[in-house]
Amino acid sequence: MDVTRKTSSAVRSAENDQEDWGLEVLQALVSPSTAEDAALACAAAWMNYVRAERVAVVVFESSTTCIIAHGQRDNDTHITIYVGREAASVGLLLRPERLASADGPCSIDESADVICWPQHLAAVLVRRDESLVDESRSDLVQDLSRKLLSRWTTPLTAFANPEHMEAMAEFAAGAGHEINNPLGSIIGQTQLLLKRTDEADHRQALETIGAQAWRIRDMIGDTMLFARPPQPEFADCDLNRIIRAVVGQLQKTFPEMEVGLNLPTTTVTSFADESQLSTLVSHLLRNAFQAVRDHEGSEGSVRVHLACETEFAATLSVTDTGPEIPAKIRKHLFDPFFSGRQAGRGLGFGLCHCWQIVRMHNGILMQESLEQGNRFLVVLPTEATIDHE
Repeated sequence: MDVTRKTSSAVRSAENDQEDWGLEVLQALVSPSTAEDAALACAAAWMNYVRAERVAVVVFESSTTCIIAHGQRDNDTHITIYVGREAASVGLLLRPERLASADGPCSIDESADVICWPQHLAAVLVRRDESLVDESRSDLVQDLSRKLLSRWTTPLTAFANPEHMEAMAEFAAGAGHEINNPLGSIIGQTQLLLKRTDEADHRQALETIGAQAWRIRDMIGDTMLFARPPQPEFADCDLNRIIRAVVGQLQKTFPEMEVGLNLPTTTVTSFADESQLSTLVSHLLRNAFQAVRDHEGSEGSVRVHLACETEFAATLSVTDTGPEIPAKIRKHLFDPFFSGRQAGRGLGFGLCHCWQIVRMHNGILMQESLEQGNRFLVVLPTEATIDHE
């Protein structure tokens, strides 16, 4: 491994430095300044508080690289923890036990507890002496690890915060129901008044009111769809065919857009809902088209790449040459009602629908900023999966 950082003392003596060690770990747990600090703090908590024999804390900083904090107990008083980077596919988070396989980036051998949070691009692998296991301590450190790692993301990678999104879905469901009732009355009364007047200025005003009310109803419909999405009807889906079909349909709407397709010659099959995957690809492409359109003075291009890097995960990426997304917008990319475009030009539901679809398919959705442009990356299971947590 290419070791880029170690603890300030590569080997700690728990007997002599316990107080300083505890303060260092506590500070890192409360306010990590980098991904390395966050992973290091989690590993230290597992080693010291749970008394793990070995631990590997994995945090993906991009779709192809991860930071790993390795902890090893040499004896009762000496612990070694070091941090490094490895090349690895983020798709491993769909089968996190493979992180410790012979060709995986983690060096934990024999059996280990695997705790994975794909939505946070993180996992923890722990080997413990079962005779020394304190489940209450283990549960506490597991919860701390999840909360800590969920707060961290690199400046170049963005993904939705599940707790935040679920809270917004609850709010959207309640607000949508309450707004729908008075909105129905407004639309009904507007249509009734239109039948009773022939004056042009009155009709124009009423038609404007009606059009805006219908726009609100469309937003409420999107809100309810985000808050209470239909459950997927799973079956084997041909991803190559879905992508070609969606691209063909959208190029009728965006004839000026050229889409570069990089699809494998062999069929890539995902266990998914075909209709929802079509919606997912459509939203991602529309988002890319709009980004290119908004980039003044640029001809721009959009590329779709599909690959099957492992036997259990397929990776779909949509890349555009649009402008860099500012940090203040990136942190709200997946929020409903949020649009990076000018007011009135978008309802802001495309990417949050993408997140819901990917979540229901036990996949991963993330955005990466490139030197020129942006890439949205989706990792989908190619077979039936279970949640790892």
